[in-house]
Amino acid sequence: METNLLSSRKTTYIYKLWAVMKWSLLRHKYLLPTFSLAQAVLSIAIIYGMALFLPEITEENAIYLSAGALSLDIIAVGCVLAPQIINESKLNGIFIYQRTLPVSRSSILLGDIIIWEIAAIPGIVIGCITATIRFDICLDISILSCLVFLLAQFTTICIGFCIAYWFPTNVMALVTQIIMIGGLLFSPITYPVERLPEWTIYIYQTLPFVPISNLIRTVLFHTNTIYLYDILNVFIWTLITYVLSLWALSKKE
Repeated sequence: METNLLSSRKTTYIYKLWAVMKWSLLRHKYLLPTFSLAQAVLSIAIIYGMALFLPEITEENAIYLSAGALSLDIIAVGCVLAPQIINESKLNGIFIYQRTLPVSRSSILLGDIIIWEIAAIPGIVIGCITATIRFDICLDISILSCLVFLLAQFTTICIGFCIAYWFPTNVMALVTQIIMIGGLLFSPITYPVERLPEWTIYIYQTLPFVPISNLIRTVLFHTNTIYLYDILNVFIWTLITYVLSLWALSKKE
């Protein structure tokens, strides 16, 4: 009896999750392809554009630019594009409407996260192809690398949702731009950490973006072993921002 009840609840949860995902797809059916295209253009721009600033493309430079472009793609989707759409839903009333739906708040949150993960896939694929063509390097696409990509996407999307849910519009826009500009220009994502002042390293190791890029670079190019600190850092940020996002969806006005 209890087993049948639990099975029925799981089936109902999955059905409602699927319904929320379909509803999200219908709402974003024009935006998601556009964002996927923008992500692909960003990958090509970083790999080809930033290579122009280097007098010579060494193997190390190629690896950092390739993995960095993929990392910045994921950050752009999760921490810049997704918060803008969430903020728009707050302004036009969809956010409030979502909270009245007869589904669990975790279904709403997971449904949106899955949709944004799917939206990021074309840009990641194009980034991998571009890196292979531009630098003539081999990427190790394996089950482990796919899991790392999914974890990186999940983490950045949770961070983006948390920013959008808890900050007002003007602050949200500022925070997302700081993340993107900081990641593109001032973070050791597209270049080695040794080029930065020592005191900045502690800041970047506390934030999740450099550990994410470390994981992606390691699984794709086997440049180093996977550090436990990077995994713990990413998991902690994921847990905190997911809980905060769920809290924002669940709290009463």
